[in-house]
Amino acid sequence: MDIFIFAVRLLLTALLYLFLAAILVVLWRDLRAAAKLPAVIQERKAHLVTLSGCDGLVPNTALTLQAFTTLGRGATNTIVVPDTFASSEHALISWHSSQWWLEDLGSRNGTRLNDEVIASPAVLSAGDVISVGQVTFKFQTSDGASQIENPETDSTSEEAD
Repeated sequence: MDIFIFAVRLLLTALLYLFLAAILVVLWRDLRAAAKLPAVIQERKAHLVTLSGCDGLVPNTALTLQAFTTLGRGATNTIVVPDTFASSEHALISWHSSQWWLEDLGSRNGTRLNDEVIASPAVLSAGDVISVGQVTFKFQTSDGASQIENPETDSTSEEAD
């Protein structure tokens, strides 16, 4: 009987080591496959330039965007818009699918893109005007960086991204 128990223990130990070896082989293959993937496309640098501000937002100020930038009256937002017409969490600007997107977060007064209220996420292009409450911003990419100093210039001459 002792020999039988010893044989079962050896069999279970061998099965455990085979299972661990199989896991290591799968992990090794995944790491090799991940190393062969192309490099991730980096986000394109972009800014919001304040066109008309309110207390706390000075006109002609360039605000750098992050991959996920929230706009609203609440203090937890990336860009705080101290305007009573702005919701606590008003809008989201995000980078995905190699493009910048603007999305309304269910705000009461809506988010405007080029004077039109957006109902679904919209792609942003250089020179677009975004309105959150009574504050307006001009969207600029790194291609339009020279426009940051003078956001009053005509945006029709800029190339759309």
